Amino acid sequence: MSKISSTIEAKFRATFNPQEAEMALVALAEMKEPPTSGEWAMIRMRVQAAVIITAEGKFEALLSGIANSQIDWRDALMAGGLGDSNWHSVAKEAGFDIT
Repeated sequence: MSKISSTIEAKFRATFNPQEAEMALVALAEMKEPPTSGEWAMIRMRVQAAVIITAEGKFEALLSGIANSQIDWRDALMAGGLGDSNWHSVAKEAGFDIT
């Protein structure tokens, strides 16, 4: 799954139900760049982490978060606590070592 980093995949597998993991990882990998943003390639992993944080291990919440991030990824960052300047420390606290 080239569009999911090993950091995101490891945290995901530790958080979500193993029976739903493969379907959900595919959904994360298929997240598309919103048409209004050229920044997507640089922050894909951060958005994925925010969606996982917000979902709190619930498959349906994950799918909802992915869908909402496709409308405006910045909302996903804010919902997951990764939208402010301290996002590095929030991500690390949640188990994501994102640079």
